[in-house]
Amino acid sequence: MIITRRSDYAIRICRALKDGKIHNVREICELEDIPKAFAYKIIREMEMNELVKSERGNQGGYYLNKNLNELTIYDIVSVTEEDLAIVHCMKEECGRNTNDLPCKVHHELQRIQEVLEKELKGKTIAQVIEA
Repeated sequence: MIITRRSDYAIRICRALKDGKIHNVREICELEDIPKAFAYKIIREMEMNELVKSERGNQGGYYLNKNLNELTIYDIVSVTEEDLAIVHCMKEECGRNTNDLPCKVHHELQRIQEVLEKELKGKTIAQVIEA
C-alpha cells in the first residue's frame, strides 16, 4: 500500500469541512491548496462512500457526514486508495505460502500489514488535524 496524495487531499478536505458548514469546491481548494480537478474526483468518491454529503443550488456545496472523532485515517484511505495491501501476495493466495511450507517472509509482511491497518484504524481525523 502506498498512501498517495489522494488520501492526503481527502484528509485536507475533511479539515476544510470541520466547521460543519457547507463549503463549495472552490473554497475547499483555496483553504487547503488542492487542485480543483483532484478535489472534484475525491469529493465525489467521499460522497459515494457517505463520508460527505452535498447540497445542490446557489448556496450548495459539501459538508461532512461523519463526526471527525469517529472518522479514522483507515476510513479515508480505504476510500481513496485502490489497494490496501502492502505487497501483492497479501491480496491473493500466495503460491509460495502453503500449509505444508509456510513462507516466513509472507508471515512477517502479514504481521506488518496488520500493524499498519491497526494504526490507521486507531487514529481519528480529529486527532490528525488537531495535532
